[in-house]
Parts: sequence; C-alpha cells; structure tokens
Amino acid sequence: MKKEIILNVKEPSELLKLMYAEIKGVPKGKIKSFLEHRQVSVNGIVTTKFNHPVKSGDTVKISTGEGTRETRGIKIVYEDEWIVAVNKPSGLLTVATDREKEKTAYALLSENRRGKLFVVHRLDRDTSGVLLFAKSYEIKEALQEDWNDRILLREYLAVCEGSFESKKGVCKSFIAENSAHIMYSAREGKLAITEYEVLRENAEYSYVKLNLRTGRKNQIRVHMKELGNPVVGDKKYGSTKNPIGRLGLHAVRLGFIHPVSGEELIVKAEPERKFTLPKK
Repeated sequence: MKKEIILNVKEPSELLKLMYAEIKGVPKGKIKSFLEHRQVSVNGIVTTKFNHPVKSGDTVKISTGEGTRETRGIKIVYEDEWIVAVNKPSGLLTVATDREKEKTAYALLSENRRGKLFVVHRLDRDTSGVLLFAKSYEIKEALQEDWNDRILLREYLAVCEGSFESKKGVCKSFIAENSAHIMYSAREGKLAITEYEVLRENAEYSYVKLNLRTGRKNQIRVHMKELGNPVVGDKKYGSTKNPIGRLGLHAVRLGFIHPVSGEELIVKAEPERKFTLPKK
C-alpha cells in the first residue's frame, strides 16, 4: 500500500463513504481506522468524523502509516498545514533557557524542518504530554490572542500520594508566588480551579484524572499538595515518594478550536508505560 493516498473529490459525499468507494483492496475496518487514528485530512485539516462532508474540488489525503510519528525521540500526535502537536517526554524543556539551548522540545522538533515553528504554550520540564506549536507567527497570534476562550479541554493524569478523602471534587483558590518562586494559595492572587476524579487507588497511591478550568502556574501541584495528596516525585510541593522515577503528571488531552477551520479539535497523548498506579 502507498504511504499516502490522495483523493480528489468529484462530487459531494460523506468522507467515509468516499473512502470506501475510492480505496480499493483495503478492508473496511482498516479504512475506518485511518480516520480513528487521525491519519486523514481534508484540504489540509485532519478529521476523525466518518460523516465529514466533502464537496467537489476538495482534496483528501490519507497517511497509511502509524497515527503517531517520531522525530528525535518526540512523538508527533497531530499535524496539519498550520499546527503540530507532540507528546513531550518528562525531563525535556519546552524551549531554550540560558543553561540549556539544544535539548528542548522546540529544538528537536525544528530539526530537518523547512519552516519555522512557534511556541503556543508550555509544559513544565518534568511534566509530559500534549504540547502545541504553530507553523506561522500569524497562527501563533491567533491561538494566543483568545487562548482562554479557544481552549475547550485541558485534561491531565496524575499519580499522587495516599488515598483521597473525597474521590471526586473541585479545588478552587487564589494562587500567588513567593520570592522562592513557589506557588501557594492566598487571599489574593490569580483564580485557579481544578476538577479531579480518582480513577484507581490502593493504600499508598492514587491515579487521578484532572481537568483545568484555569491555567495557572503549577496549579495542579499546588492543589494536590493542599488536599494532602501531592503528586509523586514533586519535592517542591511536598512529595516524599517517587515510585515511578519521574514527576507523576501528564497532559493527556488538549481540546481547542482550530484557528483556521473553526472546528473543535481534541489532541491526545498517551502516557508512557511506567506512568501507572504503583503497587503498594
């Protein structure tokens, strides 16, 4: 099978019906999987919708390889003509600092690319997961200008110490920063709201899903500490255990409105295998 299939649409149809009709010698289940794994784009925009409408003159491209690609150890989990998202590993900076200029997500992703990339948002060095870049300054500006309104979902997974008293809830506080650059809840500061739900637990650890309603610095880490269940490996915010050998925080899903198509898009990055509920 070719690495890429290009279909030039001649008459209106639904995307999956078009693919069934035009792609020969490939099982229908495999064709559906191309959509499910974000391997199909219409006019440069990736879609997973079986009933996505296509019209005469549209161009459909199907990548028949794996849904995720890897470049210098960073997995690309989504890419179109305007944006690219990666699954950033723990321990890797987003962009350069005075101390580290070469081993960053930006530098590794930029290698062997013709066009320049622009950072849209950042993840802490030891947090892994979905990290978004723009392929032009204009797209970066479009995303950042109304970022809070454009963002639909910021979902994280965390491995935390202990058993939660309440298995589901909302943390809400004003967060400030002290002279040592440590964030804490205070009477005044920036409002931070974190939803949490315990997915699995044992006597010593909890595996937690979190949804950020706001995007404040170290927000999850502060709120988990204040609940008495710090993120494992997070000495800065009270953790005394590190059973998975890294900070137990992963940005698993980022949902936002695409800056060009206006469609709702959710990008997912699976955590590494060792990111799981530790045995007690």
